Amino acid sequence: MHNKKELDERMEEAGVQPLKKLGQNFLLNPKICQVLVDAALKFKPVTVVEIGPGLGAITDDLGVGEHKLVLVEADAGLVKYWQGKLPRAEILHQDALRIDWNELSFSKPAVLVSNLPYSIAASLVVELSGTASNPFFALVLMFQKEVAERIQAEIHGEDYGMLSVIAQASWNIDRVIDAGPQDFFPVPHVGSRVLSFTPKTDINFDREKFLKFVKLAFSQRRKKLSSNLQGGYDKAKLKEVFASEKLGDDTRAQELSPPQFINLFKALSST
Repeated sequence: MHNKKELDERMEEAGVQPLKKLGQNFLLNPKICQVLVDAALKFKPVTVVEIGPGLGAITDDLGVGEHKLVLVEADAGLVKYWQGKLPRAEILHQDALRIDWNELSFSKPAVLVSNLPYSIAASLVVELSGTASNPFFALVLMFQKEVAERIQAEIHGEDYGMLSVIAQASWNIDRVIDAGPQDFFPVPHVGSRVLSFTPKTDINFDREKFLKFVKLAFSQRRKKLSSNLQGGYDKAKLKEVFASEKLGDDTRAQELSPPQFINLFKALSST
């Protein structure tokens, strides 16, 4: 399904239209579809999990091969459509942000792939970054371009912030391909970017607590980091650790790199 005519035929067959409340924009560019599929399958997964298959821009090609295919779809009409279209696939009628991924029983290695609705993309990355039991060997996800830029932003850049720290502390991240508004229907107002994530293997800190720590650190971006952290840490301890980490009292959260955040978190967590 790589052109508007085929999309119209599938919408009629499925009896659905793009739902704004679900953030549905159907991908049409065949080149981008193929790159997305290739980026996911290069990891040679035993299981591929796709969030939001829509009308099958990449699902058709993801369904080819010996791996198991799991589809997560929030639209009841599209769930029914795929049950008839791909009977061998496991289809979950669920909101991706309400799933406990570790409760699902699928063979590994597993890769998560999606042309994500913009409304859930960043939230999903944050959720998977904050769990030590992340079940995925890799993620290949499409984002609104400005969100992707925030994820990959370097320290001191204007896009650098909480999302940058959380993502980069847990993942190795690579840009795969960009997509323009014209590559979708309906046409969105913004561009998109596909990123590939592989988990860092040298993580030796509590990722769930680290996530809460980073959120606290950025809770009020204009305030001093030490002031934000007083919401969860003893003032005397903060002063001692800031001195040992050579951080000034007026340091802001956006002035620390992901490794500095990890070191500060570890120092404050020690007794």
